[in-house]
Amino acid sequence: MFASRCVMALQFAVISLIFGGNNIFQTLKVFPSQAVSDMVSTMSENKMMSFMGVWLLGNVIQGSLLSTGAFEIHHGDQLLWSSLEEKRLPNMGDLVTAFKSAGVELMASSRDGA
Repeated sequence: MFASRCVMALQFAVISLIFGGNNIFQTLKVFPSQAVSDMVSTMSENKMMSFMGVWLLGNVIQGSLLSTGAFEIHHGDQLLWSSLEEKRLPNMGDLVTAFKSAGVELMASSRDGA
C-alpha cells in the first residue's frame, strides 16, 4: 500500500512538471541539470501525450502493487471458493461443484431440454 502511494505521489509530481514546466524550478529557485531541464521542456511541449503516458503507466504500476489475486465466493457464512487457498481461478466445474455442495440449485439451460 505504501509503495502504491509513493507511485501516486511521483505520478502527481511528474504531471505537475508537465503542466508547470521549468516555471516550477524557477519559482522554487532550484536549478536542475541541463538534461532534466531539457526533459521537462520536451514533456511540456507534448503535454497531452506526456500526461497520458504518465497517467497510464502510473496506474498500471499501482494496480500491480495492489493486486492480491484474491477471488472468493461466499454463500451466507460459508466459503464456496477461495483463489488464495487453491492458488488458481475457478473453472465452471469448480463453481458448479461448490454451489451444489452448498445446496444451491442451478437452473437447467434451454439446451438441456427444459
